[in-house]
Amino acid sequence: MTSTGPQSPKAVRGKGLNTVVTVLSLMLVTFHIYTAGFGQFPPLIQRSVHVGLGLAIVYLMLDRFAGAPVPFLSTRAGLILRATLAVVAALACFYVVTQETRLTESFGVTATSFEILSATVLVGLVIFVAYWNTGIALPLLALASVVYTLFGDMIAGRWGHPGFSPSYIVEYLYLGTEGIWGAVTGLSANLIAIFIIFGAFLLATGAAQSFMDIALLIAGRRPGGAAKVSTVSSALLGMLNGSAVANVATTGNFTIPAMKRLGYRPSFAGAVEATASSGGQITPPIMGAGAFIMAELLGVPYMTIAYAALIPAFLFFACVWFSIDIEARRENMQPFRPEDMPSWREVFAPLRIAPLALTLVVTLGAMFSGRTPSLAAFYGIVTNVTLFLLLGAFSREAVMTRLRALFDGAVSAATGITSILALLVCAQITLSLIGLTGIGIKLTDSIIMINESGWQVLGVVFAMIVALILGMGMPTTAAYLLSAAVAAPALIQTGVDPVSAHFFVFYSALLSALTPPVCTAIFTAAVIAQEKWWPICLEAMRLAAMKYLLPFFFIFREAILLKGTGAEIAWAAFMGLVASMLLAIATGRYYRRPVSLPVALVLLATGISVVSGYLVADLVALAALGGIIVSQRFFKASAAPEVGQENAVADGSVKAGHD
Repeated sequence: MTSTGPQSPKAVRGKGLNTVVTVLSLMLVTFHIYTAGFGQFPPLIQRSVHVGLGLAIVYLMLDRFAGAPVPFLSTRAGLILRATLAVVAALACFYVVTQETRLTESFGVTATSFEILSATVLVGLVIFVAYWNTGIALPLLALASVVYTLFGDMIAGRWGHPGFSPSYIVEYLYLGTEGIWGAVTGLSANLIAIFIIFGAFLLATGAAQSFMDIALLIAGRRPGGAAKVSTVSSALLGMLNGSAVANVATTGNFTIPAMKRLGYRPSFAGAVEATASSGGQITPPIMGAGAFIMAELLGVPYMTIAYAALIPAFLFFACVWFSIDIEARRENMQPFRPEDMPSWREVFAPLRIAPLALTLVVTLGAMFSGRTPSLAAFYGIVTNVTLFLLLGAFSREAVMTRLRALFDGAVSAATGITSILALLVCAQITLSLIGLTGIGIKLTDSIIMINESGWQVLGVVFAMIVALILGMGMPTTAAYLLSAAVAAPALIQTGVDPVSAHFFVFYSALLSALTPPVCTAIFTAAVIAQEKWWPICLEAMRLAAMKYLLPFFFIFREAILLKGTGAEIAWAAFMGLVASMLLAIATGRYYRRPVSLPVALVLLATGISVVSGYLVADLVALAALGGIIVSQRFFKASAAPEVGQENAVADGSVKAGHD
């Protein structure tokens, strides 16, 4: 018999804490839905409320954000500490709300002792949460920026600065819209939060399963079906969350075990998921947070960025698809079994697909008609929630079930907002201090000097290396922000179009999710695949070969970003597809039959040469691709068995289902 006696103090404390977190989560989500639909508050109020509520939730849930259990946080003393820090963080933010008129209407504000203390505490709390959520890289950079700002005047020569007093730094960071409350925090409060809410509600109302089923229908019956399903589903879900790690965690829990069950190597299964998921942030029309930030930095409409991203995203996923197809044919990988496949009638049943389809139509229609992205997301949320509730209004039980799903979606949205909030604010602190001290300009000058020496390619490669290094261990949004502050201005000053420069930096920063030594998407996939991360990393870099080449297309073949005549754009897209196929064949060393190492190297070189934009290089690449296709399709191979067949014969397990 279940006990009906009083709960233990620990259980009561846990229940009370969950109630407070839930209330704050609903307040945060309601605040953002209201401001998206009915107008935002003045910048200092909008941003400080956003950060204050978010940090309060994070600190109350600090034990859940830990990478490993921390017993102290669950004790009474730990609970008191978490609650105290949550209150302090909220008060430090809401103090700015009370001072908004004074701070915006007065020219030159002198910080009081209380404001100096509040600013110091708030910066410390933000940096600590960023460390707790994402690791040491970004917080260490933020701390280095603070130390450099305080003591950089002691450095002689070019890398020093005139010096700033502690009170001035506080005024800069806390009492205006240049520091903590700057543009990145504004994007988080105005745009990113509402799209996280939009994605959370879509997932809560069944979009994730619909996307997965659509991916199964598109790719499930083809060679390497499970791997191709991972690619398609990650592209679709990437339009909702825009995070490589989140994509791996969402779709990977289905696709990686499915691939392993069908006989795929664990390293390959993990690599496919990590690679495909890293493309979620570049997939229009609803890309990740980085795309919104890029639009803000460039001062262009968001749809300009979405249009420009179309061909690069297609080429990236085409290369992944080709690579998977080659691996599938070489290893005779199985597709999904018919009994594991949904039917078209089931997936596209009107009552199931209509809410998702209408929501996307309303959202994209609002965007294309010139509405702001935040207002478009508001329309999408209202449409989705209304249809979801109307379709369940036939019984009280159905209504209650759907209300509970929406409630859970709102809480999930708040968790999503808070999981990215601290790192964005931490990145904002770093960026504001980079601007204040001028260190970004000095790094930019270094890249310009290399370009002006006559070696533009070296300057571009150096800019990519800077972006990769700055992105190591960081979520890709933060990686792009930091890289854009240093590398993009250098490229622009050397004559590169601003959109091309930012796309170059954006893609280069995104590579940090796959590139060692700190590759977060790989680490996440390794946990799910139960495999060491290094083999997964090597496989992923092979599959994502085109993603390493695309940034150079943005510099040397700008037509790929829809810049130029229709003929130029079509030719650039076609040659990008040729390069994708060449890279896939070369790195997989297989087409219809094995490819020798010397031939693979030639194919790799010709594929890379396409980036130059020279007609001769294009013709050589076309000849190389035509040669390998003709030679392997129309000339008989020797009697030797194929690689996959040879391996299968060795262990007596030739797989079926390869068409």
